[in-house]
Amino acid sequence: MKRPAEILRRLAHALFGGALAALGCSALEGVWARAAAGPHAPGWVDLWITTFALVAVVALPVAFGAWAFGFFVSPAAPPSLSGSIAELRGVGPGKQASFAAFVPLAVLAGFLWMTGSAQLGRVVLGLAVGPRLAGLAAVGGTIGLALLLSVITLAFVPPLRRLLARLAEARPVFVDPAFTGGAALLLAAGLFTFGMMSGTVSGEGGALGIYGIFKRPELDLRAVAELSVIALAATFAQSVAKPPRSPSLFMLVSLAALAVGPLALVARSSARMTASGDLALAIERGAPLTKLLLSPLRKLTDRDKDGFGAGFGGGDCDDKAPGVYPGAEEILDNGVDEDCSGADLTKRVIDSLAPSPEAARVDERLVPKDLNVVLISVDTLRFDLGYMGYERPISPNIDALAARSVVFERAYSLASYTGKSIGPMLIGKYGEETNRNWGHFNKFGPEDTFLAERLQKAGVRTIGVHGHRYFDVWGGLERGFDVLDFSAAPPKDAPWDVDTKATSAELTDAAIAQLGKEENTKGPFFLWVHYLDPHADYLRHEGIDFGNSARDLYDGEIAFTDKHIGRLLAAIDASPFGKRTAIVLTSDHGEAFGEHGMYRHGFEVWEPLVRVPLLVHVPGVAARRIKARRSLVDLVPTVLELMHAPAPPPKGDQGNDFVSGQSLAVDLYLPPGKEPATRDVYVDMPAGPYNDARRALIHEDKKLIVAGDGRFSLYDLASDPGEERDLADAGAEGLKDMKERFAAFRARLREVKVTGKKR
Repeated sequence: MKRPAEILRRLAHALFGGALAALGCSALEGVWARAAAGPHAPGWVDLWITTFALVAVVALPVAFGAWAFGFFVSPAAPPSLSGSIAELRGVGPGKQASFAAFVPLAVLAGFLWMTGSAQLGRVVLGLAVGPRLAGLAAVGGTIGLALLLSVITLAFVPPLRRLLARLAEARPVFVDPAFTGGAALLLAAGLFTFGMMSGTVSGEGGALGIYGIFKRPELDLRAVAELSVIALAATFAQSVAKPPRSPSLFMLVSLAALAVGPLALVARSSARMTASGDLALAIERGAPLTKLLLSPLRKLTDRDKDGFGAGFGGGDCDDKAPGVYPGAEEILDNGVDEDCSGADLTKRVIDSLAPSPEAARVDERLVPKDLNVVLISVDTLRFDLGYMGYERPISPNIDALAARSVVFERAYSLASYTGKSIGPMLIGKYGEETNRNWGHFNKFGPEDTFLAERLQKAGVRTIGVHGHRYFDVWGGLERGFDVLDFSAAPPKDAPWDVDTKATSAELTDAAIAQLGKEENTKGPFFLWVHYLDPHADYLRHEGIDFGNSARDLYDGEIAFTDKHIGRLLAAIDASPFGKRTAIVLTSDHGEAFGEHGMYRHGFEVWEPLVRVPLLVHVPGVAARRIKARRSLVDLVPTVLELMHAPAPPPKGDQGNDFVSGQSLAVDLYLPPGKEPATRDVYVDMPAGPYNDARRALIHEDKKLIVAGDGRFSLYDLASDPGEERDLADAGAEGLKDMKERFAAFRARLREVKVTGKKR
């Protein structure tokens, strides 16, 4: 039975070791947060102190757990690295050579099993088989591989033992299992590192290339690594300092105070994040461990239980009033800022957002009566293609289409990932106005009407050609189509998160085949083709090589997709209906390559993520470029007007059947010399299981970004297109007006509240 003093000593050292590791981890958190925040990030010392206080909150229970685990595995003495090595050397006395041979072989066999199982899983998941068969194949293969490697390991023990025994005659260390096992671990670590560096993010690049997937930006294991460091530090700190025979109470109290003391900084951190929106945003965007703690801490400090706390940058501007919180319903002209936007909602500002006279429908005699419409959407396609000045020849066919189209140079998607952008785009409403579930792949209810449903009802033949089952009978995106062609897609029960197949060629073949059927083209038709290949994982394609970086591979995917889009455009041009077919080309969102420390897409609404191509070619309409900002919420009323299909009533009328966008036909048929009207653009990404709410309002050149409904950033896109200088924290002129416009814009929306748990 251990003396209480010894138990307390080990606990105090464990807590102190955990706190010390937390200090180092919080320094890294501060560096990462500053990198994500950009040039005008909060001070590093401020970030360090703030993150240290929050990391300490989780470090203490982790350290306590490490202390309890240490007692469980090593009750006689504190766990230590030297003690573990001594135990390893003590196994199998008299058989040192055999054990020294077995340990490295077992380590390498484990590494080979892990590598082989990962490669097997990658191959199986890429097959066109159902999940049950794929699961059985993967499990059976890994078990078989384990048995095979076990047999090989045991078979190689005798010859390796003899070799080590001979080498030990000159150097006894060769029969030390700690030495041979350590050498094997170093070799395995080196092979893993080589594979990670040489492999691609999709696992290509040879047998070890599978470890390239650890370079995926979305596979962020930094928080796990930090918690592991804290646990190890707390475990081995128990044996670092040798105590006197009778540890003094002063020493124990001092160590415990050093460990628990950081918690006193928590209140300071809460106040600093509430006072500085930049500090809270920097942590949310770049601190992998600390940002996970913000949501539970904000809920814990929510005094009026309205779902939003005032502390830790939670955004509640009055935590004593349940009716006041970010996103609350505003009461007009009452002098109270119910939604914490920084301004009361006024009728004056709401009236200023009413559609301008230029938004009226054009003279229908200008629009040909027998137009067909082909909608080409390309997943994850950035706006900066060749026709916008990109130097690489990655989009010659899209560029040629732009040369004969009306080009909207500043078009915006509705969100920065597919689940919250493509559905609202085809419904014609902002994301928070749609009847959706709380999913990453949103399902949309029958209360909303899709573009294809409206066209089908108007007698238009509707055709959809897709390479992903999200667009199949599942979430509503299939509604209204007379023909759905999924010949290019994996089987219905194949996993959705595996992207190891190029589909552009098959999609184009399928689309051309559908256009070749008389029943599809004998009357007016609407064809929607959604290309997927630019979405990660980025694959290599024969004859296309721009380099090995993520941007290089992405450009290769665009070039590959552009090639096959060119085939589809050529087939349309050569067809009998080509001269009466309008073509719309756009994307559901963009992609980031290091801007603001981000890679891929989702989570934020920076320009590279939400600014997208928008080309509209209408026979008889002269090519031109429009610099006025436009939103893809305008797509539905535009196509309806081009096809002379009935449009729903304005949103101001009663009922759920409305669209929030305004037709772009006015821009297409704009008289020479007349400039297009300026419109506000609203990017709307409601919260989901993997993302917090992010919204942006762009008025003229000012862009207000709203994080979680309560934290504001303001950028001037004219002088700062890279969004590097946040003007909100400096109290910029116009911030109050932008907040008022934001509150008014939100008041005009028909919000459908959807909530759920974060993952």
